[in-house]
Amino acid sequence: MSAEQVAEPVNPLRVEATWQWLCQAVDQVGRPGPGLSLPLVPSSEDGPGPADCSVLVVPPIAQSAHIARDFTRTTLVDRATDERVQDVAVTVSELVSNALRYGRAADGGAELQPALWLAYWDRWSCAVCAVTDDSDLVPVAMEADELAESGRGLQVISVLSDAWGWNPRVGGGKVVWALFRL
Repeated sequence: MSAEQVAEPVNPLRVEATWQWLCQAVDQVGRPGPGLSLPLVPSSEDGPGPADCSVLVVPPIAQSAHIARDFTRTTLVDRATDERVQDVAVTVSELVSNALRYGRAADGGAELQPALWLAYWDRWSCAVCAVTDDSDLVPVAMEADELAESGRGLQVISVLSDAWGWNPRVGGGKVVWALFRL
């Protein structure tokens, strides 16, 4: 069901292991409580888990994208070049903006509070960012009018990341993720 779009020469097994681990972690942890961040410790160092995984509950305010970008830069400091960290930060901003704009459940649901999950794998030198929301709607890249001020988020994500996709969540909603070689 994933809308995965992989740019070569990314190893498909590594791509699948990283986003699958993160999607399973999202479902196991469930909705994290409000707060700045929650570090998740992988179950074993030799398994498919990352070296580190942190979660940020994104408040539904105008500064959310900025907060998410700062969280990303802080989490990935000394893990990649400044340019690559900036690519991840811009992608996170787009994912968070999309979740806040389109991520409410069809029934209106509770207050919208997407969560940003950021994991990195030292042995594979990659990071995966993922944003959860309550909507079951599939993310679809749109062709925006050249003068439009919005509608290009998934195109930006596709250009900046090495792979991206989405997965449904066990209890409803979805997780949209992007993978980056560091």
